[in-house]
Amino acid sequence: MPTTPLRRILATVCLAFATLTLPVACGKSDSAPARTTLDLAVSAGQTLGVQPTRVSLTCEPAGGDHANPDGACAALIGAGGDFDKLAGDPGTMCAQVYDPVTATATGTWQGKAVKWEKQFSNSCELRAKTTPVF
Repeated sequence: MPTTPLRRILATVCLAFATLTLPVACGKSDSAPARTTLDLAVSAGQTLGVQPTRVSLTCEPAGGDHANPDGACAALIGAGGDFDKLAGDPGTMCAQVYDPVTATATGTWQGKAVKWEKQFSNSCELRAKTTPVF
């Protein structure tokens, strides 16, 4: 069947329509990274005078009111989002004083729900095992 001018025009319009609408339908949801928004808290110990803290942390891009969002996000990425696998600072020497503190993390890590809580012997142990996140 021979191609008529009308068919060529319709084919061009259809191709242009597909080119314009396809990126809108596929682009944003497929390429946008899942959001990380965390609420990080530390309860107070009694003996060493540690003050309770609560901060927010966002990643990709790093932000929130966390003192070191870039470092915290990098540490979490290195641990695959698993707070129990944070590298911390293994060379830290802590006094063996029992003054328990509890760290909690709630929110989302790359779009997945997070609810983590762990008690540490004291604030030094917390920092040694979780820095720079807590």
